[in-house]
Amino acid sequence: MKRAGGSPTVALNAKGIRMREEGIDILSFAAGEPDYDTPEPVKAAAIEAIRQNDTHYTSAAGTTALRRRIVRKLREENGIDVSEDGIIVTPGAKPALFAAMMCFLEPGDECLVLTPAYPSYRSGILMAGAGYVPVPLRFEDGFRVTRKMLEAKVTARSKMLIVCNPCNPTGHVLSAEEVRDIADFVLAHDLLLIADEIYEKLIYDGREHLSLGALPEISDRVITLNGLSKSAAMTGWRIGYSASSPSLARVMLKFQQNSLNCTAAFTQTASVAAFDCAAETEAMRLGYLRRRDLICDGLNAIPGITCPRAEGAFYAFFRVDHRGMSAGELAEYILEKERILLVPGTAFGEGGEGCLRMSFAADEASLHEALRRLGRLFG
Repeated sequence: MKRAGGSPTVALNAKGIRMREEGIDILSFAAGEPDYDTPEPVKAAAIEAIRQNDTHYTSAAGTTALRRRIVRKLREENGIDVSEDGIIVTPGAKPALFAAMMCFLEPGDECLVLTPAYPSYRSGILMAGAGYVPVPLRFEDGFRVTRKMLEAKVTARSKMLIVCNPCNPTGHVLSAEEVRDIADFVLAHDLLLIADEIYEKLIYDGREHLSLGALPEISDRVITLNGLSKSAAMTGWRIGYSASSPSLARVMLKFQQNSLNCTAAFTQTASVAAFDCAAETEAMRLGYLRRRDLICDGLNAIPGITCPRAEGAFYAFFRVDHRGMSAGELAEYILEKERILLVPGTAFGEGGEGCLRMSFAADEASLHEALRRLGRLFG
């Protein structure tokens, strides 16, 4: 735990909440949370489940109904051929991530991570006692990954690679060429692959989401992570899952049985309905698309700011050229001068220097006001 440290994004979000409670006029864009409400059919299903006393333990892997629905979803939408025995339902996707790292990483192993990346990847690797090996991607290249970049970081101790697609924080969506390079790389070096696909439903401009677990040649070494937090605005419901071969799932299930036991019964029952809320999910995606264009156009109009259009997820990851300030100094400067809370790019590891992450999962009035304040500060 001393090696790992805390979560910078969670800490910054808590700071924003605390400042609001103190009456400070702050605009916080630190949290990775949809501002939409959970779809009504999901809420109705949860209420009915509670009335039917669906409030007891379930099997550690999850209810049969929900696991079967996840299997159907993965086969129909992602091309991932997985069985019910390969699904583990977890209270949020993060426990599935930690289960995979605790089960398959040991002291002396190394885990490669494409960076900038979700900070909990690094923390979990270190908690497992393994070595964290960043593979820094470049802002100038749109944060695209190549086989050459991966080969430069692999060693005899490499055991695992973690990929987030679409990426938090950069918004990059893997191309077919990148997917092929990653697959060839993990095969060549006999690696396990964690494919974090929590933002898969939030993709823009006609791009296609490609699941690494759908490739037959590597399907037995891929652990796909997903959930309903982003696609169905269910962050507080804590519903995530892992999908893998039964042999990998059996090991991870031991971790679940001995730690979390199971996910809340009535939230699992309600979650079955969430997979049929395609219209609500699409409405959210279109809303985020409008806000993406609003915030990217607005930021690019401010001198010294370069903001690529996010290809997926709901973050603007932009660079600010101002007085040679570091990412951390920029975030503090903006907070002090204009009361806007953003996450410094360095919170996401190598490749994030000089950048800031801003969630555009916020109401348009707040986004307009943030642009006004930033324009006043840097214009």
